[in-house]
Amino acid sequence: MPDNFILALLLQYYAHFGWVGSLIILLGCLITAKPYCGRADEKYSFLNHFISELGEIGVSKLAVVFNIGMVIGGVLFLPFIAGLGIVLGTIWAYIGMAAGLLAALSSILVGVFSMDRLEPHRKAAMTFFRSGLVTVLFFTIAVFVQPVGERVIPLAVNIFGIIAIASYSAFLVIVSKKTNKKGQENYLLDPTEKKARPRFWRTPFLEWLLFFATIAWFLCVSLILIF
Repeated sequence: MPDNFILALLLQYYAHFGWVGSLIILLGCLITAKPYCGRADEKYSFLNHFISELGEIGVSKLAVVFNIGMVIGGVLFLPFIAGLGIVLGTIWAYIGMAAGLLAALSSILVGVFSMDRLEPHRKAAMTFFRSGLVTVLFFTIAVFVQPVGERVIPLAVNIFGIIAIASYSAFLVIVSKKTNKKGQENYLLDPTEKKARPRFWRTPFLEWLLFFATIAWFLCVSLILIF
């Protein structure tokens, strides 16, 4: 099959992969959160539970739904990110594309290495957060620098991008400053390190904030490109 045919196929359908992947991950989270019952028999809350707790095998009742959703969503993001970078076609977009492909692969690994396998899960999750920040940052710049008469994506989409950038930055600042007694970085991604779970916990709350802002950005961009 000629390379130009594959490229044409990618550019025709890449936006569809974006909104489908976003919805699969979002629905996987929401479906899994409903019947969740934690170690202390608590209900799931976006205010004090980490996202990946939904995929913790042995704790989350529908962990498999979350983990499969992350894998499928990550796979679907690969062609979406590649197509978006090619369509915007600037150095900023290509940097965002490279980081975005890494972020998509990391989200797949988050589903493969669920939270009960904490060390590889932590590495996959932190890779996602760091590459996700770079992805949204450089795609946001790429949207800003589009020629006025040739804009593919409206500037209004960057509202979600800016919210996501701020959320990623705040989250990464918090987790990067913390180590446990063993000197392990990012131990705050392990909820068992807290003796008592607070009603409001800023770290998982910021994680959910960046998640929803990123999903909103992906949905807006993909749907605008389709319609």
